[in-house]
Amino acid sequence: MDIIDIERHERGIVRLVMRHEAARNALGEDLRGVLLGAFTDLMADPKARVIIIASALKDFSVGGDLSKMDALSDPKAGRRRITSAHRLARLLLAADKPMIVEVRGHAMGAGAGLALLCDTVVMGESASIGFPFPRVGLAPDFAIAHTLPQRIGFARARQALLYARNFKAPEALAIGLADDVTGDDEVSALAMERARALAAFPAHAAALTKRMIEQWSDPHAVLDFEAMAQPLCFASDDFKEGLAAFREKRKPNFDPDVE
Repeated sequence: MDIIDIERHERGIVRLVMRHEAARNALGEDLRGVLLGAFTDLMADPKARVIIIASALKDFSVGGDLSKMDALSDPKAGRRRITSAHRLARLLLAADKPMIVEVRGHAMGAGAGLALLCDTVVMGESASIGFPFPRVGLAPDFAIAHTLPQRIGFARARQALLYARNFKAPEALAIGLADDVTGDDEVSALAMERARALAAFPAHAAALTKRMIEQWSDPHAVLDFEAMAQPLCFASDDFKEGLAAFREKRKPNFDPDVE
């Protein structure tokens, strides 16, 4: 049974759609394994420039698959499970390609973690994103203790995680947990609009920008990265095209395959 779809759109936009209906897109072993394989292929594919993560179901993801966690009381099994989850999280943390997520319905626990590994979060007006780990005796996972403070600040993240907070779309937008909120029926269209904007820029510039932003907490590391990245950009065909377009007062074309 296929539990994801891969849609390819213009300018290298790829939309990965989860549809594991039996588990409500819970990030259990089945869905994690398929996602890991799909993302591994996409990250190595030069034709994939921007990735959208979406759900074909009412909810984005209900989080971990609690129905299959009884066996995790065995320390070895628990360790295998978290190591498996970390393979996917580490891959997305290191992703050079811009990623956008469409959130409708609930994005809970590990599902929220998957969403927060993306660069742009587009939420439907009735959607919610939450961190219910303490309610079932768990600590946060899927890199949430890293990604959540980056989005909403340390103090808010601490309260969200300690008190198992759930955020409706308007509050998520107000505190920076979401980047855009729109009508539930307009989420895909807005995510695609954001993807087209990103795909119009040079892929190498986006990749370098993502890596540079990761150094944000250390200004000296940022300067060191700039010293490596900017000369590469200066020498690129994309910079030559951008400079020529500026001088000729036209829109640049950074994709040689698009006329």
